[in-house]
Amino acid sequence: MPLPNEYTQVELPLLEQLEGLDWSYLEGNTEDPAATERSSFREVLLRGRLRAALRRINRGPDGEEWLDDSRLNQALSALERIAAPRLLEVNEAATTFLLTGTQVEGLPGWDDDRDRTVHYIDWNDWQNNDFLAVNQFRVDPPGGRKYSVPDIVLFVNGIPLVVIECKSPSVTDPIEEAITQLLRYSNQRDWIDEDEGVERLFHYNQLMIGTSGLKAVLGSVGAGYEHYREWKETSPVPTAEVAAALGKQALTSQETLAAGVLRPAHLLDIIRNFILFM
Repeated sequence: MPLPNEYTQVELPLLEQLEGLDWSYLEGNTEDPAATERSSFREVLLRGRLRAALRRINRGPDGEEWLDDSRLNQALSALERIAAPRLLEVNEAATTFLLTGTQVEGLPGWDDDRDRTVHYIDWNDWQNNDFLAVNQFRVDPPGGRKYSVPDIVLFVNGIPLVVIECKSPSVTDPIEEAITQLLRYSNQRDWIDEDEGVERLFHYNQLMIGTSGLKAVLGSVGAGYEHYREWKETSPVPTAEVAAALGKQALTSQETLAAGVLRPAHLLDIIRNFILFM
């Protein structure tokens, strides 16, 4: 029987809890990008899922799907080609697109041929979106540097919104190690003079989570070690109800954070109403 490790103690229980919270799961593969629905490890968007979601959540005047390949390409291009010099600025622009959508050409005869707003996320009906957890999600940086493999990436409609780094509770200061890894992946270790991560994975990021199972903390792009904090409650679902569903008497910090933040409807509410830039 294998000894307990980071995967069995932290990553696997979190994935199982996410599946119970209505996330689909796709096992990562560091050798074949097609296993994670990509043509290259350089890609961070799951384009097939995103295109399908755009068609589904953006309906025409007759309630039918209307986005063709040309208009879908316009929407994808707007999301992918954000011009800004710093990660935080790209992240702010990308978040604005997620919240408000983008403009594409309208249909002839529809509202005087005006351009139409295409939304990337259905904020009014969470069940109309696609929620996918992928573990061991390899992303290759430019220039042939060593690739990065975050433990878990959470996608909404094929867009990577949450990156989670798991560490075994048996290592020294696992939470500090997890945050360090997140900062490295996102090129936010300001004391390092060279690029060392895969910054574009964090263009759309809303939450960065470090967890050792017993303790879990969350932050966002721009957060330092001192800004990462635990999530303390599972509201509006009672803690006792969450514990019973997991077959537990009490919840770990990881279980509390997952139930309180990563439940799909909760996550969309947090992104839509409680993330701001200063």
